[in-house]
Amino acid sequence: MSKPSPLLRSSSSESIVESSSHETPVAEKQTESPPSPVMKTKTKKDDQQEAYKASESTNTIANANESSSSSAIVTKENDGDEKNFKTEIDTAQKLSAEKEQWGKFSKKINRFGVLKLENLNSEAIQNLAEWLNTSPSSKPMGLEIHWLKGAMSEMDYKAAKALAIAIQNNSTINSLKITQSDIDNKTAEFIAEAIKSNSKNKITELSLSENKITAEGAKVLFETLKINTTITSLSLKHSYLGDGGANAFADVLKTNTTIASVDLSENNITAVGAQALAKMLKINKTIISLNIYNNNIGDEGAKVLAEALKINPTITILNISHNNIGDQGANAFAETLKTNRTITKLYIEYNPFQTAGAKALAEAMKTNATITTLYIIDIYLSDDALPYIKIIGQQCALNVQRALVENNIAGAMDLLTAQPNLIDGNATSVRDVNDLIAQKLFVLDKVEKLNTDEVRNNPNSALNKYT
Repeated sequence: MSKPSPLLRSSSSESIVESSSHETPVAEKQTESPPSPVMKTKTKKDDQQEAYKASESTNTIANANESSSSSAIVTKENDGDEKNFKTEIDTAQKLSAEKEQWGKFSKKINRFGVLKLENLNSEAIQNLAEWLNTSPSSKPMGLEIHWLKGAMSEMDYKAAKALAIAIQNNSTINSLKITQSDIDNKTAEFIAEAIKSNSKNKITELSLSENKITAEGAKVLFETLKINTTITSLSLKHSYLGDGGANAFADVLKTNTTIASVDLSENNITAVGAQALAKMLKINKTIISLNIYNNNIGDEGAKVLAEALKINPTITILNISHNNIGDQGANAFAETLKTNRTITKLYIEYNPFQTAGAKALAEAMKTNATITTLYIIDIYLSDDALPYIKIIGQQCALNVQRALVENNIAGAMDLLTAQPNLIDGNATSVRDVNDLIAQKLFVLDKVEKLNTDEVRNNPNSALNKYT
């Protein structure tokens, strides 16, 4: 307990002194007064006793006041100590919570090496950035962050910068996905610069989908792709790119030789943006998958893309669903499918073409041997289109079987170049390989000859007779 201050003690003593010096003369004066006839005469001894009692009483009051003052002071100081102690506890608990969260980063890395996180605030993002920079033993191969509302935008660039620096210094992450996190153009620039400046960069898959990136931010990001040689998959789905973003992307992809998969769906791209993409597809020889679902390219956009795909040798997957494509656009793609031999999956559903468009696609499929998936079923088609939808489905099923046969033949051919063994110099004998090739060629021939309604109705059953 703290001692009372000297000032308070002095005041108490003075009070006691003043009280004593005041009471004693009164007692003496009473002694000098003539005795009352009705009261017992006081002796000097009695006066001294009364004076002593008065002094004791005053002393008691003063001590009580002193005690009260001291008590008040001690309580106040104790209160301060308690507050300080509480602050220390709160700090310790906060550090403990941060340490626990720090450990959770490592624990949340799944068996594929991917760290998935959701709903982090700005402080947690900064902790993550520090962990990525300093953790020597738990380095994720993939980082997926979702739902960081406000933590990665103009509301808090500090967290965005910290994470960007961590990415810039990282040498293990090959997949980076930051989605639904309010990323704006400024934050997109941070990430672009981090990837550009990272000499140890191993990122092959980048997704910044469902954020607030416009054409302006996308241009900076796309500039990075002019020199980046690791990213093969890019997604800016559900952003605000528009035709300006599509033009910027198409310009970059004229020279980029690593991007293979692109998702620009839900970006309000019109026929103008589609024209830019079409020009790029006539030159680019690396893209195998293009997704522009839920834009607004219309018939004109569909026509220029279809024309480009007569030349493009690499696209295998194309999604142009929900793009306001009518019969003219469907007819244009039907003409392309008659000669194109690379596209295996075409998604064109939820477009307002009618029976004429469905018929054109069905006729094209009769001569197309590569399309295994063609989705056109949607709410716009009438019952008149149902027979054509059935034909398309049957031809796709037949092409699936054809692809299996061809893959088996390719597999047999691969055996010829396999590591030779000590018996006859081949992993499998030449005779066995030749027999396998002959068998599959026979099946492939039957596939061509059995291009009948029976096969279309039940291709699996028909082909099983020859396998």
